Amino acid sequence: MNEIAGHLIEFATSNQIATAVISAAIIGLFAWFVKLFRDNRDNKKIYEFMRRSLRETNFRFRTTEAISSATRIPEDRVAKLCSKHKKIRRNQKEKQSWQLVE
Repeated sequence: MNEIAGHLIEFATSNQIATAVISAAIIGLFAWFVKLFRDNRDNKKIYEFMRRSLRETNFRFRTTEAISSATRIPEDRVAKLCSKHKKIRRNQKEKQSWQLVE
């Protein structure tokens, strides 16, 4: 196993194209992990706001603007994350309004 790893490292360091491809893959993976982390963090903020809002104000629907204002997440990002969240659904009558579905 060490011999194979040694050959791969030697190949990657001696071949500029391989080095570029490996570097691009590592950067791409890092960017993907950062995006996953940010999406997860912002999804939690939005979901918790929606739960707290329902409990404290008894509002079933919250607008994208209200969610954005409370969570400090841009409106376009709130709309995108809410549309993909499995426990949040868009109001059929008012496009920029969301509710929890549990």
